[in-house]
Amino acid sequence: MWLWQVATDSVPAAPARATHWTLGLLGGLDRNYHQIDMSYMKDMKYDKFTNGYTFGISTAYNPWKWIGLRLDMVLIGKNYHMDHVTMQTNSTQIITQTTTENLYFNAPLMLDLSFGRRVRVHLNGGGYVGYWLSSHRSGTSYSLTYYTLGGDESANEFDEDVPFNETRDNRLDAGFTWGGGLSVNIWRGLNLSAEVRWYYGVLDIQNDYMRNLNPRYNTTIAYQAAITYSL
Repeated sequence: MWLWQVATDSVPAAPARATHWTLGLLGGLDRNYHQIDMSYMKDMKYDKFTNGYTFGISTAYNPWKWIGLRLDMVLIGKNYHMDHVTMQTNSTQIITQTTTENLYFNAPLMLDLSFGRRVRVHLNGGGYVGYWLSSHRSGTSYSLTYYTLGGDESANEFDEDVPFNETRDNRLDAGFTWGGGLSVNIWRGLNLSAEVRWYYGVLDIQNDYMRNLNPRYNTTIAYQAAITYSL
């Protein structure tokens, strides 16, 4: 009897089980970095980061309190801004300014580790797949007359949807994701959370449709908040 008690006392306790599903809504802002080798493109300049937005649904399955499997389904803007020098004189650069807004559907699947009680710290990472849904561009192009004579009549503003070209555009999206944040239980199963998430794209947004093509990738940082309920 004494030996049985010693043996059972030496077995480590199993992790506290949570065994529940979590469902909620998330939304926030994002900043996208459009990565491209500019070595031979001296006439173009891309902004370091361009703002966008993200919103969607967050789901999770937590077999134990400290570990869970999380799947988000979000719409996210992977936008970029470009200044293109279309003509240059001795004293003047003629620049076309373009902001391109690209809307993607992303589904990141992540392992989520969390620590704490009412306020919990979350660290998570995994991969994501997605699809490029739409593209829109707006901006202003200037003619030489605008700089020599002045006046807005020589400035051409544009605001238009960009049709997809199946030969040029790769609409599939995939990569790695990781992030971290805090959550707080505000009432029974109701929780509020805030986190920062990185999306690192590994697929070129272009198909290999021409020679000497510079690959283009998206790296996106999302600042998002969520309200979730444990079922």
